[in-house]
Amino acid sequence: MRPTGDAVAVGVLAVLLLFIAVNLQAGWVYAVDALLIGLLAVGCVSAALGIRGLTVERTMPSEAFEGDPVTVRLRVLVRRGRRFFIALHDAVPGLTPGAVRIPVCDSRHPAAQSYQTVALRRGVFMVERIDARSSGLAGLFVFRRRLRSPGAMTVFPRYWVLADFPVPGRTGPDITSVPRPDRNGLEVAGVREFRDGDNLRHVHWRSTARRGTLVVREFEHEAADAVALLIDTRAEVYAADGSGQAFEDLVQAAASIVHSVTRSGRPVELIGARGTQVDTAVVGWAQALHWLARVQPHGMLSPLDVYRSAVVSGTPVVICTADPDAPAGLAQQGVPVAAVLVDVVSYAESPQSGGPLRGGSVTAGDVDTGEWDSRVDSDAGEMVLRALGVPVAVLRHGAEVGVCLASLSP
Repeated sequence: MRPTGDAVAVGVLAVLLLFIAVNLQAGWVYAVDALLIGLLAVGCVSAALGIRGLTVERTMPSEAFEGDPVTVRLRVLVRRGRRFFIALHDAVPGLTPGAVRIPVCDSRHPAAQSYQTVALRRGVFMVERIDARSSGLAGLFVFRRRLRSPGAMTVFPRYWVLADFPVPGRTGPDITSVPRPDRNGLEVAGVREFRDGDNLRHVHWRSTARRGTLVVREFEHEAADAVALLIDTRAEVYAADGSGQAFEDLVQAAASIVHSVTRSGRPVELIGARGTQVDTAVVGWAQALHWLARVQPHGMLSPLDVYRSAVVSGTPVVICTADPDAPAGLAQQGVPVAAVLVDVVSYAESPQSGGPLRGGSVTAGDVDTGEWDSRVDSDAGEMVLRALGVPVAVLRHGAEVGVCLASLSP
């Protein structure tokens, strides 16, 4: 319970009138004082009862992209009786907070209000509670209670539509992504879960019935068609950027590349480290969005170690990292590679570098930077990669991700 300024003023006036009534023994002063005390009592009791027996149901989209407007609908149900002047303050992680005010609702007529918010950052977010407040009939006291109202939302990274994307290792007319060839007549290598773009004619119904989810035949040529996209998830390489924005922009770049490749009909093998484990999946566009929404800089393996343990030899790979040594090392081993580098120094020097983290990234004080030098010159790294024939794009703070990716060229 929290009294408002009006409640304090009414209370002081009631005490003053009581003092005057005792000294003057005036009945009308007692009557006025009793009215003020009654007003305080009614305000306190009505505010306390205003949030009892409430149930709040939250309805919102289960998925959204960064920057998208989101409509959240709150429905208030009352077990019995009538409630007045209820305020709901909602704070869903990943979205801007919102609030609605409901003048009156009763058990026979549930009240519903909506508010507009915006998806701020990617991630998988869960919310369990909502803040309900009641000021009662007099508005002199505010009672607050946390009500259970579970909800979940997945916010996907923003992406840019690229005109084309050069597949590493291809030359001449095959430099851009090309549609997957017809699979008719190819040998069946096994089965896997259904992905966006798969032909329903390739569904393996026996396996589908056994697993309870759509399963399709996997052909030998399909695995060779995949493009590996490796995200460097080591926290130390992004530690200089306290805002976490450098890693977020790198994920947006990865989403843009995945969109371009999968749009052409080719699957993408997403690879990253989670601690000391390698997290990998061959996915289409929809599945890639969920994978990218969850990836965080919590890995402890270098891109070279991840590549050796998870990628089939000869598979083209795109590395998203802040460390130019990783793609350079693969290029020197003859691996077809393209690189998306993020210039962490430019983010560290920005005014927002000390701000709140985005997407659960870590700050420089949270990690041991080891031997990593965040002051590495990205221009020098870019020059080395281009000298090795590696297509490279560099992301810098303040630059649009889509524009930076346009610099990828063989």
